[in-house]
Amino acid sequence: MDERYIEIDGISIRYVSKGKGPALLLFHGIGEFLETWSDNIDSLSRYYKVYALDLPGHGLSQKPEVNYTLDFATNFALSFMDALGIEHAGLIGHSVTGSLCLNLATRFAGRVDSLILVGSTGLNKKEASQLYRIITLLGRRIVEPTKTDVLSAKRKALYNPDIVTEELLNKAYQYLMMSKTKDALLNVLQSNVDGRSIKPEAILANRLHLVRSPALIVHGAQDRVIQVEHARVASNLIPGARLEVFDECGHCPHIEKPEEFNRAALAFLRG
Repeated sequence: MDERYIEIDGISIRYVSKGKGPALLLFHGIGEFLETWSDNIDSLSRYYKVYALDLPGHGLSQKPEVNYTLDFATNFALSFMDALGIEHAGLIGHSVTGSLCLNLATRFAGRVDSLILVGSTGLNKKEASQLYRIITLLGRRIVEPTKTDVLSAKRKALYNPDIVTEELLNKAYQYLMMSKTKDALLNVLQSNVDGRSIKPEAILANRLHLVRSPALIVHGAQDRVIQVEHARVASNLIPGARLEVFDECGHCPHIEKPEEFNRAALAFLRG
């Protein structure tokens, strides 16, 4: 993969690109990094120009002292596309960046060719209190993390924790212990929590009917972070949306079931 750095709105961002064809952007979840797409990029790049990046505050990208709100993430994504000359693209968002992709699709429809939501947040108002509990737990572990804490967090997100490789675990711990990473991640959490719930602007259930891009929702049947029922309801609210539920799968279908995920994504994207 072609690894590069680019400055976006004064923030140094690491990204990789591979392939030729229509643009396809991959957005990782909170506390993650572009390597979490390692089992997907090769397959997707057979037909698309794939871009995967470390979002601000994550991985090897810069960690600015800003409020990491949904609006900040949306404006950043648009600036990233503009800087690379991407007029429109397909979007794949995992977990909290599913909300980012939904926000782009409902506010800037002309920039979004298609939408794949993977274990996505933002699908149901009832998820707010559950997400709050997860966020406060993450906050405690980010302050003084150990490698055991990182492994424990990964295990809770997966149906089969044995798929967490030592390489991925070491990478997650390495990035977490880098200068300013913990402060940035705590800022991400605090920027999206208000009182004892998720801020209303991060819950997009009332806007799902506004999605005009073709949409695929991919969810694990045993997801303990975002319940699969939320995905089922959302698939009926987004016009024409397709739903793929993977059995024996938790919160990270692209990591836990990479071959099935790649097949489903390409079948959807290629019509």
